[in-house]
Formats: sequence, structure tokens, C-alpha cells
Amino acid sequence: MPEDRPVRLELPLEEAEAVHAALEDLIETGTPNPNLHHTQRILAWRILAAKTGTGLTARLAELARRAGTLEQYETARDDELGPILDGLESAENRDP
Repeated sequence: MPEDRPVRLELPLEEAEAVHAALEDLIETGTPNPNLHHTQRILAWRILAAKTGTGLTARLAELARRAGTLEQYETARDDELGPILDGLESAENRDP
């Protein structure tokens, strides 16, 4: 069986978010693992595609739904929202 065969999962949003949080904890506290980080990014993209909302969340969710791959989503996100996201993530806008 080829290792690149896709596996399709369907999880309730709440369970997917719990798995995402667990992966994030492993990434932050464990041994660096590029495969784990990539898996976490894919899961974050698909969680976002399942969400609804308003404002920035709605825009990111729409970009996630339109993208066929993680890379397409990240490129679209960076192209359309990069300056906004950079501003939100800057040290000046973080709580002390």
C-alpha cells in the first residue's frame, strides 16, 4: 500500500479541535517533528473550512473552503490577509 494514499476522516468539529489542541501541545513541548507540524496545519485548515462566523473568521473560513490543498489555502491567506494577520500577530498587539 503506497504511503501517499489519502485517509479521509470525519470528526465532529469539537473533536477535531481537541485533536488539534493535543497536536499543538505536542509540537510546543515535544521533540520537533516536521510531520506532526504538517498534520497540525492540515487539521487547522480543515477545521477552519468547517467554521462559520463573521469578519476575519468568516473570510478565513471562506478561503479555507475554496482551497483544494493546504498550500493553496496558505498562499491565498497570505496574499489576501497577510498584512492584517501580521499586524494582529505583532508584538505590539500582544497582551503583556
